[in-house]
Amino acid sequence: MQKEITEVLERFGLRENDRRVYLAILSQGTSTASPIARQTGLPATTVQSTARRLVDLGLVALAKCKSRSVDEAEDPAVLRRILERQAEEVSGIIPMLKAMRSAPTVSPKIRVYDRERAADIFHAALASESKLVYEIVSARDLQDVLGEKFHFTRRRVDAGVRLNSLRVEANEIKKYAKPTHARELREARFLPRELTFRCSVLFWDDTVGFFTTKAEGLAWTVESKPLRETYEQLFKLLWSVSRAMETG
Repeated sequence: MQKEITEVLERFGLRENDRRVYLAILSQGTSTASPIARQTGLPATTVQSTARRLVDLGLVALAKCKSRSVDEAEDPAVLRRILERQAEEVSGIIPMLKAMRSAPTVSPKIRVYDRERAADIFHAALASESKLVYEIVSARDLQDVLGEKFHFTRRRVDAGVRLNSLRVEANEIKKYAKPTHARELREARFLPRELTFRCSVLFWDDTVGFFTTKAEGLAWTVESKPLRETYEQLFKLLWSVSRAMETG
C-alpha cells in the first residue's frame, strides 16, 4: 500500500520531501514543524518550506491553534478536485495552443522527366487515390509528346479514373459526342478562344504535372498540396468561363 501511495503521489508531482512531509501531516492531522521534523528526520527549516509548498498546492491548510499557526492536512479527496481543476484549465488553453502550433514543414518533391519518360506521369495519374484527374491541355501538342501508342483514355477508363478536361480549341484533334464523354468518364469544356497556349498541365491528389512541347521535350511533376490547391482553384475559375465542347 505504501508503495502504491508513493508512486501515485510521485506522478501527482510531489517530490520525496513533499511526500514525506505530507504523509506525516496527514497522519498527525494538525502539527507544527518540530514534530514533523522528528517524524521525518528532516530539518525543521526544510519542513517549513515544504509545508508552504504543500499549502500552495492545496494539500495542506494553515490553521490557528491558540496562538500558534499549525499545518492541517486537507481531506485527501482534494487530490481529485485538484486534478479536475487542472483538467479544466488545460482544456481551456488547448484551442490557444493549437492556434500557436506551427504546421509541419513539408518539402515539395520535384521530378523531371526527359521526352522518353513523359508517359510515366500519366501512369502515375492512373494510380490517383481520388480517382479524379484534372487537365488543362493543348491536345495536339500533348499527343506529340506522348506518341500515338499511349492510349491514356483506355487505360484511364479501365482504372475507373474520371477526367475533368479544359481544352484549347485551336489545338484540338478530335470531336466527341456526349455519349462518348459519358462512356469515357470525361467532362470537358473548351477554353475561351483567345487562349491558344501549347503547354499542358495535369493534376491529381497532391501532384501537379507539367508538359512543354515535343521540341523542348521537358516534363516534370511537383508533389505539393498548396500548389495542387492553387491549380484546382484556377481550374474552377477557367471552367466557369469555358463552354461545352461542340461535339460531333
